[in-house]
Amino acid sequence: MSTQSNKLSLVEQSQYNESIEEIKQTLRGLVDSNEITLRDISKIAGFAPPTISQALNNKYEGDRERLDEALGRFYRSWIVSNAIVENSVTKKIHATMMLAWKRKEICTIIAPFGRGKSKSSARFVALNSDFSVYVELTSTTRPASLLRRVGEALNIEGQMQGSMDDRLSTIIRALQRTPRQLVIDEADELDPKTLAILRYIHGGEMNERCSIVLIGTDKLEKLLRDPLLGYVRRRIRMQCKIGDISYDEAKKIADLWPHKLDRDELKEAWAWSLHRFGIATMVGLMVRAYDEMQGFEKKKIDSECLAIAYGWLEPDGTK
Repeated sequence: MSTQSNKLSLVEQSQYNESIEEIKQTLRGLVDSNEITLRDISKIAGFAPPTISQALNNKYEGDRERLDEALGRFYRSWIVSNAIVENSVTKKIHATMMLAWKRKEICTIIAPFGRGKSKSSARFVALNSDFSVYVELTSTTRPASLLRRVGEALNIEGQMQGSMDDRLSTIIRALQRTPRQLVIDEADELDPKTLAILRYIHGGEMNERCSIVLIGTDKLEKLLRDPLLGYVRRRIRMQCKIGDISYDEAKKIADLWPHKLDRDELKEAWAWSLHRFGIATMVGLMVRAYDEMQGFEKKKIDSECLAIAYGWLEPDGTK
């Protein structure tokens, strides 16, 4: 997780007024560390991977101005998509996860889509990689597959052999030696039989082996009512529910972009986002407005850019 920590530091230190040479140097580092690929840049920049490679190594002899603009567009898009805004959501999630770790308990983090729960929990894992790990899920995770994913998160996949009981025993031994916090995002996509395995991984009433964080929407609450999950449900000692962001927090999000929007315009954008997907909608609105700003060759997002962004996101004119 050290790479993720460096990535977060990079995001937090980035500014919109960075020179193109600074941007290219950063992109070279991201490519070299396998955080991104030349193909990733190509999809947004609109240039072939070999051309981008030449540009990043200052060997491109074509239209440099046009390509530099495309590289800047990709970089700022990447920064925004990875940015974390310190707000009440982040602080509440981090506090819950830390307490769950200290108590070796199971906890749930529940919020509608777009409220920042996944990004905030990912940041916690990145900043606490000595004990907190992400369990990557697939869309068809079954009991055996979940055990495999847990083994991968614990870096013991080479020891995961034999029957399902053997693999479960391997995980239990690993957690007995070195307790961990297992963070499972989109846990509401698992079926009850798969989720029930967590009772064995977590441990007994007085012998908790790890902390488990289950992240999902209201669907997770309904899932946990299944009779198969009685033990897991009883072991959940903390529940963190996330609501809407405040205006001040919405302003922090808007301030990630260069803009000259006044308080009324920002309040309107905030109110608009609350009726959709919260943080995710606010980010989407500012991304679109930033694209319009570049199209008009303006230095900052203004009311005209914002109005067009509303139109793109709400084609019927509804705000």
